[in-house]
Amino acid sequence: MKPYRTWESSEAYCQSRSGHLVSIHNKKDIAAIKGTWDTANCNKKKCFVCETSETMSDCADWYKAGYRDDGEYSIMLNGKPYRVYCDMHTAGGGWVVFQRRVNGSDSFWDHSWTEYKNGFGKIGKNTTFWLGNEALHQLTYKDPNVTLRVEMRGDRTPNTKNPKGYWWNHYYNFKIGPEETDYMLEKLFIEKRNIQGNASTGWYDLMHSVGAKFSTVDKINDPRKDCVTELKMGGWWLRQCAMATLNGAYDMSSPNPSAKLYGRYYC
Repeated sequence: MKPYRTWESSEAYCQSRSGHLVSIHNKKDIAAIKGTWDTANCNKKKCFVCETSETMSDCADWYKAGYRDDGEYSIMLNGKPYRVYCDMHTAGGGWVVFQRRVNGSDSFWDHSWTEYKNGFGKIGKNTTFWLGNEALHQLTYKDPNVTLRVEMRGDRTPNTKNPKGYWWNHYYNFKIGPEETDYMLEKLFIEKRNIQGNASTGWYDLMHSVGAKFSTVDKINDPRKDCVTELKMGGWWLRQCAMATLNGAYDMSSPNPSAKLYGRYYC
């Protein structure tokens, strides 16, 4: 925190930080404390400047600072600001949610390279969105060991035995390369002898895509073009298709026989 001694001198600095350090109620409040001020708990709603990190780089930083509410937060990645949705309750809290699909309102698989790079949809608790590959690259490169958590709720396959099922898994060393590598899935690891979750066999899942480049409808990096054009697996790390494509075609009412072979899974 900058060593400002009065509210007036620190006001401009705080506002430049997206308002995270300051809450200005009205001119009377400012006048009441102009000249000197004290520190206090950042979680209490008062008119004060409190000590906190100048920039938060992920939801874990906000969690460590004492914030416990799920919702939208601002973070800074490589000098660029992002709005992200933070899950502060699941498995210890501090998770950046970078993908959510709640219904079939967005097809996902046919978004362009630019849309996947920059993100699309509306970030929120019950909304459909993709945070963006550039943000994902920055998030997975800034720390040495990033954990990926995958959650899937409900099975929409006709005649399924688990229409309200819940599946999840933790993967480790998650790392997405820069755009120069076509956002390659460089690393992903699962402890096969101690799998954290119930959604993986340790092989027929996301691990199949390690080393694969990201593919979209307008930039197919998979040697098999039909994985995108026919099987509708666009918006994923594909190499001879994939075992799991969480951004693939959403409608399973009439599944393509080939889809069963490649084991497509959906959020």
